[in-house]
Amino acid sequence: MNTTLLQMLITSLIGGTIMVNGVLLKADDLIASAKSATNTANVHQIDTALELYYSDHNAYPQAADASGMIDELYDDGYIRSKPLDETVFKYSTKANGQDYTFTAQ
Repeated sequence: MNTTLLQMLITSLIGGTIMVNGVLLKADDLIASAKSATNTANVHQIDTALELYYSDHNAYPQAADASGMIDELYDDGYIRSKPLDETVFKYSTKANGQDYTFTAQ
């Protein structure tokens, strides 16, 4: 009887550990997927804000990086909130502010 109880406890412990690890791996995948979807949505929203900025100023923001460009759009009221992690974005202007490159990593 003691052997059977011990076997059941060990089996339950191993099964529980495997189940928890499987759930944690899935949670990491879900978090990565959510971050990617959020960054893609942010790129589209900021692209729209950049076009509105261009129509008002006849040039895109002349910022040194994405963080500076996001600050300028935010300060001028083109976006209501900033992305949680601005470091994932890359921004540069071309042709004296007549074109730009904006991507998320």
